[in-house]
Amino acid sequence: MPGAMESPNESEDVSKTFFKLCDGLRLGELVTTEHFRLSDVMSAIELGEPKMDVGVGSKHIKTLKEAISGGLYADDYPFQLAIMDSTLAMVVAWLEGSALGSTVWTNVLLSNVTFVKHPVFHPFASGVNLFIRNAHALINSVGNLEELPEDFNPQMLFSHQRWAPRRVVVQLMREQVTLLGTTGRKWRESAFSKQAYDICCAVASRLEMFIMLLEIIGLLVAPEIEDPNFDHKVHLGDFYVHEKEYEGAEENSDEKSEESTSDPTPSSEAKSETTEKKEQKSNDEATDETDQNDDENVGDDEDEDDMKQFKPNFGFASILAERLCKVTKAYAETVKLGRRAPDNIDGDGDYLWLGAYEPKTCIRMIPACFPRKIKVPSRQEAADWWVKCAERIYHLCIVTPKTSKDLNYLFYFARTFGQNACVFTRSLLQICMFPVDNHLCGDENRSIADAVEYSLSNCFCPQILDRVSPVYKDQTAQSLYVLFLNHMSKLAITVYGSFGCNLSRQRDRLEMAIEDLGQIHSYAGRLEERTDEVLLSGKMVTAKEQNYSYHSVATFVFHNLLAIINHYFELGFRMDLYVPYEFPYIYWFIGSVQAHWMRTTLERSQEIQLNVYQANPLRETKNKKLWEERCKLGEELKRRVAAHQFSVLNQIAISMISDGVVRLTVVLIRKGIIKMPKGGDDAEKLRFERRFEPFDSLGPPVRVDYERFKSDSGIDQMYEDKIETLIDQAQKSFNEAREHLEKIDNSVEQNREMMQLIHVAKSNIIACRVLKLDLTDRNVVWSFSEEIPMFPCLKISKK
Repeated sequence: MPGAMESPNESEDVSKTFFKLCDGLRLGELVTTEHFRLSDVMSAIELGEPKMDVGVGSKHIKTLKEAISGGLYADDYPFQLAIMDSTLAMVVAWLEGSALGSTVWTNVLLSNVTFVKHPVFHPFASGVNLFIRNAHALINSVGNLEELPEDFNPQMLFSHQRWAPRRVVVQLMREQVTLLGTTGRKWRESAFSKQAYDICCAVASRLEMFIMLLEIIGLLVAPEIEDPNFDHKVHLGDFYVHEKEYEGAEENSDEKSEESTSDPTPSSEAKSETTEKKEQKSNDEATDETDQNDDENVGDDEDEDDMKQFKPNFGFASILAERLCKVTKAYAETVKLGRRAPDNIDGDGDYLWLGAYEPKTCIRMIPACFPRKIKVPSRQEAADWWVKCAERIYHLCIVTPKTSKDLNYLFYFARTFGQNACVFTRSLLQICMFPVDNHLCGDENRSIADAVEYSLSNCFCPQILDRVSPVYKDQTAQSLYVLFLNHMSKLAITVYGSFGCNLSRQRDRLEMAIEDLGQIHSYAGRLEERTDEVLLSGKMVTAKEQNYSYHSVATFVFHNLLAIINHYFELGFRMDLYVPYEFPYIYWFIGSVQAHWMRTTLERSQEIQLNVYQANPLRETKNKKLWEERCKLGEELKRRVAAHQFSVLNQIAISMISDGVVRLTVVLIRKGIIKMPKGGDDAEKLRFERRFEPFDSLGPPVRVDYERFKSDSGIDQMYEDKIETLIDQAQKSFNEAREHLEKIDNSVEQNREMMQLIHVAKSNIIACRVLKLDLTDRNVVWSFSEEIPMFPCLKISKK
């Protein structure tokens, strides 16, 4: 065994000594040496194990030349189409959580882009490679790289190569698309072969798809964020030079051997020449530094302004995204034209039968015991995935600019968009909304603070935002408001950023946001106290409760706290964290605490808005122009009141459904259908405290204890009442929820999801009737749907 500083050539063979010592080992003992630590034991055991050691079977790694010799460049469009579709499937596998080194980079075309000379594969491989690098940089820039299991640098394989800019790659693909169209038309006219024409169009659609993707990324993402390391710099070993200074810009790749790509270190002569040129350039710049100092300062300011002024071009991107949707649908419809897999392979298998893949391509960059379990979709499954991805991108381009005005719409869209989006589109939304800093969609005149203030002003109308109020003119109140607004804006960015993460990380970030909101509520309280002091000292009111917007800022904070808590529980249900015997206190909190107080804040908001409208001097005006303004304010008020009325009815229905779920769960526990764990009331109290631990930093009414749950919910009485009585009470609650939900106008977009709640209420009404029957030969379980994951239907079926 080699010592700590010995090379393999200086190693000593200790095999005989090792096996001799093994004979005397007892259970739990290991043979060790001075330089063999306990932390090395696991790796030593896994080495050579096919299931754990990625190096097993890697004595020979297929090269691009060998793949070409095996028919990779065959003039066979169905075969080429199959390779392109399998590559797209590998990209999907990566974006869904598998490693780059185990999926995309196993394609020898992508790991040797510089040496690919095929007229179709070269532009295709260049486009895919650029998309992967851009997507990786994009995901990394918003902090979502943890969702991709990379324990190594995925770009190390390409760090020594010089890359063509996007415009060149896109032009290559456009030229090939044109050529394929011309070729297909000639074949259709001369040979009367429609199938040949269809295959040419199919190959062109794959290229056009990546053209659209790269162009859309260029329109929505700032270049500095999109790909900071590979567009403008050429990496040479441990250092890099600017692309314009790179001496190897000539096309000399034909003279280089393919194996040279494994040694990225430049020769000492080339390195010294580059160093000398950099030193000479720095000396020249130093000579002119004094004369150009002012110009450089101006240039720096201009560069900084250019960075801040980047704005996503949603208009043009939406046009390209619409085209992308059509192209991906054509792609999905033509997968069947590609080469079929051999009969002895189930589906498409791992695509090794195509000859373009070598699983050990990235062997030198993957740790010996790297987890390699991957799930690669079939070509048709991947095509369907790309269709949905294109639709999400189009939806993002159309809706994102419209949601940046109001904080509620901002969060609602981000939350609903991220539910079924992949890590790429979630990250793209984050960058589009905050491309540089906290300015929304890159608009220098609008930041997240404006969205916060807009929602606060429209829904809760605080005195601090009323220009005719003495509170607005009070410097102390303004200072307190700025302090509050700064903290609320930071929190808003944190919460919005969480919607770009996976469910687990979202939930973790929301726990921190809930704690922060408790502190922000104290800032709002200080502002409310100063507001009362100013109004009382100015004799605007004789009692602070006479303020038409009394405690409006604190109510605004509390309203957002309840909304975040609701989403926190929704994530828990989506992740399947709650078990049925916990439903009594989970749904008691959702219905009796969260929904109840959410309804209270909505009603208070509606009351404040009506008070402000009644106090508006325009209400009694006879001036025609002012009368028109007054009518406009009245219409806006009607719209907001209608939205609030919907929300109030919604929260009432949620309270009723939650009450019904609590009672039905108790029925199932008493019938023995839901098994309670051992431990009695003490164990139940511990589980309760663990579930509501994130709210311990808050005050009442959100912070609850087990004793309050038992007294307010009447849970002990439910275990004593007749089962038939509980079922009747649950049925009544579900029926009342249905009646409230049916009053809602379902033509409004946000109201459409209430149809799912109506379905839950109706299904549980039927289940209540069946529960009174004999259930000895029936399976009874709570069932959740993807559309409405928080509220279950009781499913009763035959065994």
